[in-house]
Amino acid sequence: MMTQPNRGRRIVVAGLVLLLVSSWAAPARSWWDSGHRLVALIAWDRMDATTRMRVLKLLGKHPQAEKYFTPGDQVQGVQLRHRWIVSQAAVWSDLVRKTDRDRPTWHYINRPLFLSADDRRVLGRQLKVNLDSNVPTTATLSTQELNVIQAITLCRRRLSARDATEAERALCVTWLCHMVGDVHQPCHSTASFTARRFPRGDRGGNDVPIRGDKKDINLHMYWDGQFGSGRALNGDLVRRAASLLADATLVSAGRRATKRLQPAAWVTESHLLARKVVYSPTILRAIRRGESDPQQAIPAVELSDDYARQARTVSRRRVVEAGFRLAEVLSEGVR
Repeated sequence: MMTQPNRGRRIVVAGLVLLLVSSWAAPARSWWDSGHRLVALIAWDRMDATTRMRVLKLLGKHPQAEKYFTPGDQVQGVQLRHRWIVSQAAVWSDLVRKTDRDRPTWHYINRPLFLSADDRRVLGRQLKVNLDSNVPTTATLSTQELNVIQAITLCRRRLSARDATEAERALCVTWLCHMVGDVHQPCHSTASFTARRFPRGDRGGNDVPIRGDKKDINLHMYWDGQFGSGRALNGDLVRRAASLLADATLVSAGRRATKRLQPAAWVTESHLLARKVVYSPTILRAIRRGESDPQQAIPAVELSDDYARQARTVSRRRVVEAGFRLAEVLSEGVR
């Protein structure tokens, strides 16, 4: 287990609150940028000094290091710049969406949640969903059609491979910083399938409308937005990371999480949370009503205060578990 002394942390956090206020703006998809940056900050806290320096050295070899991993002048101080860089690594794969470096399917896996036994019977054998945990023997970092389990496994292998170039290993670091966060978001593990409305799945809740305070969103967006929609590593986010790490219950959960370091196990955890919490009876009733007339839009679901509390509790724990696990994965890979 990696640990990092507390000495000087308050100084670093105070400096971050004042200085880290910028980032490149781009659409984010999973946990949104704020959640991914929290995962990276937690992982950074758990890494020892040697692992930190090896990770930073690799990110300096990234093919797009100058564009995406060079802090602005307003980020001053060595420790502050280092934290900015590692948090930037966690959002890089969203910043390059719609480019030749984009790997859309790497961010999720759609384990099916059937609305009924009849839906399972009708759809079960004809679903065209990649649920394979094994990495194809021909897979490389350019392979598009991988799910998140396969992609994490591939990147972990290539990160520690003796024949991998420094640039390739740097790409693996950025992808791992992002995907380990992705797979802990329950909606990135599961899709609801129904015979009429969602024969191809609801895209991880993207097709289930949710009543918002100012405008309607969807179920996937609701969970992505549990840590806000901010894109920058700012003072509020730094304080939130410190608050999570000050919670003894969450830290204990993070430590326990490091005993399970296989991505398939992480997906299973998220899938169970999707079944128990995300797709609540209220959500399932809305989908069932929509199933009766697939041509009509599903009315936006108004979530209860109890649902919101459960979502916050689950999201906080999953981000901490992801951060602890990411620290272990990087430590193993950059040795």
